Amino acid sequence: MNALRLRNPTTRLYCSYIFDWVFCLLLLALFFLLDRIQPYHREFSVEDRTIMYEFIPKETIPAWALMLMAAVFPVVVIVIIGLGVRRSPYDVHIGILGLLVAILLTTMFTQVIKVTVGKHRPDFLARCKPMRNGSPLLQDPPLGLWNVEVCTQTDPLILKDGMRAFPSGHASTAFAGLVYISLWMGGKMHVFDRRGYSLKSVILIIPILAAILVAITRVQNYRHSGVDVTWGAIIGIIFAIFAYLQYYPVLTSAECQVPFPPRDFSYLIKDSQGRVDESSTLENALGIRPNDDFVDETVSPTRVLDGEEVRNRGMGDGGADYYDDARRSATTMRIGAA
Repeated sequence: MNALRLRNPTTRLYCSYIFDWVFCLLLLALFFLLDRIQPYHREFSVEDRTIMYEFIPKETIPAWALMLMAAVFPVVVIVIIGLGVRRSPYDVHIGILGLLVAILLTTMFTQVIKVTVGKHRPDFLARCKPMRNGSPLLQDPPLGLWNVEVCTQTDPLILKDGMRAFPSGHASTAFAGLVYISLWMGGKMHVFDRRGYSLKSVILIIPILAAILVAITRVQNYRHSGVDVTWGAIIGIIFAIFAYLQYYPVLTSAECQVPFPPRDFSYLIKDSQGRVDESSTLENALGIRPNDDFVDETVSPTRVLDGEEVRNRGMGDGGADYYDDARRSATTMRIGAA
């Protein structure tokens, strides 16, 4: 059985999150599947002034620009701070994983609501171009409404997109990615350390302000109403907080700058005589080398596991506590195996 285990400790560590990455891939696949589904076709009134706005083909913030803001920018920040400042590949891995979980959960959830509600955009009539017998429809039938069969739009994608107003996908995605990176940076800066540095708060507000501006452009472009972008923002914020707290402590924690301890403690592999394999130590399991994260290179892994000297290196004030959590988990497993 032991022979089947991954012997490389760093590989074991990152492979312990394989189900999270598979989950992200499934969410991505589900999103594209839902994108191909026709939304619910609601009846509409050609006299409804809330859907009479003009259709503006060119958006202020197109989808590619949204991805740069909500996904690429946070990834760049995580990599620069995680590798350049904190020197923690593990923190970078967890930070990016949490970001993807936040964005993909948000987009999938938003897409499900879009296709099931089928709310018309403010520019729906301009997209639909309702006509009957060659004449534009200006009035509703007696005691009735019209459906998409009266639409003369030749581009099916434009028409389909006109029935996906609620909630705003741009707003939800922007808030998911940018609120997440605000939380991530807030943890690194200990924004709630009771010292009252206003500059920290200003830095964290900038991404949130960018998300608000994205939502505003959706109203300006007649893609959504205020209700659509408000609910989109709420959905994005909820999933950003949810994803962040899956991998990091709350911002009021003294160790909020470091992710939760690794899941993989299978490094406590015993040999055929039942002795712990000393090559599979905590230091090796975390993929730590001299001058790397969590512990000073002068401290041996065995001494750390025995609860002796623990030093902090490369992870800020919480590095030793982070290491203590991993050591306690390892000790528990050793006692249970005894």
